[in-house]
Amino acid sequence: MVLKFWGRCLVCSILISGCTTSNQNVVAELFSADRAFSAKSEEIGAGDAFVAFAADNVRAFPSRKPTLKGKEALAGWTGGWSPDRTVTWEPEEAFASASGDFGYTWGYAEFRGEAENGEPEVSYGRYLTIWQRQPDGEWKWIADIGNSAPPPGER
Repeated sequence: MVLKFWGRCLVCSILISGCTTSNQNVVAELFSADRAFSAKSEEIGAGDAFVAFAADNVRAFPSRKPTLKGKEALAGWTGGWSPDRTVTWEPEEAFASASGDFGYTWGYAEFRGEAENGEPEVSYGRYLTIWQRQPDGEWKWIADIGNSAPPPGER
């Protein structure tokens, strides 16, 4: 009887361990996707990167504007972003669903550009990006929202 109990405990432990490892792998994939998204933003510009990493059914929530629905609406909005403005970010945390096809990342972003007076301008934000695994296995973002944040030394 005691042996059966410990045997079941061992099996359950192995199963739980496998699920945890699997979820950790998905979390690692989400970190990787988010970091690749930021790198692409530096490489080709934020507007083009936002469109490249977006799912077809994307939703974006620009400040003081209606919700954007779909990649075409997103491209219309991001196409107006200044090419000299850069956006980079680093995810702080990632969470994945048990099914491994859905998750989110959040972190801090840095915006660099030129102010109206020609001086360099830097501002900071915090973001939340919701990701969905696509049928081909690739991660695409389906919703993104952000707000302003204090500089790194004040967080």
